[in-house]
Parts: sequence; C-alpha cells; structure tokens
Amino acid sequence: MRHLDATAMAELAGRDPAAVAWFREHLASPCEVCETFLATHADPLDGQADALLLALAPARKPEAEVIPLRAPPRARRFAPPPGRYLGWMAGAIAASVLMVVLVPLVKGPTRGATEWTGEKGPGGRISLELAVVARSTDGVLRRLDSGADVTSDEVLLLRYHATESGTALLYQQREQDAPELLGRFPLAAGTHDLEGPDGLAGVSMESDEGRLSLALVAFAPGEPTSEQDALAALAADGSPDARPGTVVRFDVRVQSSQTLAP
Repeated sequence: MRHLDATAMAELAGRDPAAVAWFREHLASPCEVCETFLATHADPLDGQADALLLALAPARKPEAEVIPLRAPPRARRFAPPPGRYLGWMAGAIAASVLMVVLVPLVKGPTRGATEWTGEKGPGGRISLELAVVARSTDGVLRRLDSGADVTSDEVLLLRYHATESGTALLYQQREQDAPELLGRFPLAAGTHDLEGPDGLAGVSMESDEGRLSLALVAFAPGEPTSEQDALAALAADGSPDARPGTVVRFDVRVQSSQTLAP
C-alpha cells in the first residue's frame, strides 16, 4: 500500500496517471500515515500541497447537485486551524464524498452569549482542532483561513481532529445575535470530516452577508451534552474551568459572489 511521501507528491505534481488514480481512491478515506506526512510537510502553508490534493477530487456529477437549504442570513466563524493540520484538511475533503448534506437550522430556543475565544479546554476534556474548505457551485475547493472572505454561493466543509470520541453541537452566530444551533454530530478520535447519519455536513452561505461565526462545542463522554450545556459553554468561555465542553470557532466574511475581492 502506498502512502504520501516526497516521491508521491512529485508524481502527483507531474500528474502521473497511476499515482493520481491510486491516491484519488486511497484518500477517499482517512489515512493517518498520509495525514502525518502532510502535517509535518516542510511547507504546509505554501498552497502547493493543497493544490495537488484538491486536484484529485473527481469531477462533479450532475446528479450530485446540492440544493442549498436556506438558513437566516448570517456571518460565520471557526477557530483558525494550526498549520500542522492544513494538510490533512485539504487531502481528505478533496477526495471525499461528492454529495454534501447541507446543515439546516435547528429550530428551538436559544439564549444570548457573551464573547468567546474558542480556546482549547484544559486536561480531561476533548482537545479539538478545526479546518475548513469552501466548495463553489462548480465543485472547486479552496482552503480557508479564519477571517477569510467567502461568497454567498459557496458551501463550507468542515474537518476536525479530536483526541477522543464524543459529541459536538454546531452553531452559527451573526455579529450581534445569539448563537443558533445547526446540528448535533458524533465525534470520533483522530482526524475526520464532520458528518452526520446522512453524510458529509456542509454549511451553505446562501442568503448570508457580512461576518459569520461557526462554533463547534465538543463534549467528552460523561459530560452533559444538552443545548443548554453548549450555550453555557459558549457564554462562559472566558472562565473555562467553570463549565464542561471545548469550544472552537472559525470566522468568515460572506460577500455576494459578484463582489468578492481577489
């Protein structure tokens, strides 16, 4: 079995047919060996590895067209992924499922929340990292940094690295509004795409404009996992010792597809 290494990356850069075919299939599932190589690559931030791996994504099929589910307009945000995780994000999502299940807004009561930073929780809690790519309407994927501009016709795909299994609640929050629940997801130890029972989860930017914050609140086994507990974690993030749960977030600025700056 082949894994990513310097030789394989050179072959992919040269579009070697055998290498492209092998890694397109191989990276359709998480591979810790390949992810470790990408995480320790000498230049994880130069975009070259991302470009090579994103090119492995199969052509989008007409039947895989996703009809966006509309949530109230918002701006979203995720915790900026450390450089060591940028590689695994690009490789796995690029070669993963074509059909994306867009996350609808979960209706229900919410409470206000104070400012929160998305810092990792102390020992005994899940340690969690997030990485995000944007998928355009024609299937093109691009890596995002926290605070990046996205267009209203893009879908955000999420990937996480967790130190243990657990449960996570995904929220969106506009600048001055209370957080709104998008869904509840199981977490597995290791590096995985965020997905539910229906497949890979995607967050549509349609109808949103301005700054938006996406927040993932993770709970380890044994911790309470209700929406009230998650909202308390968001509100008490300035005093992490006082609450269970680990909060990470990622910010984007949603613009019209006609006005996105280059």
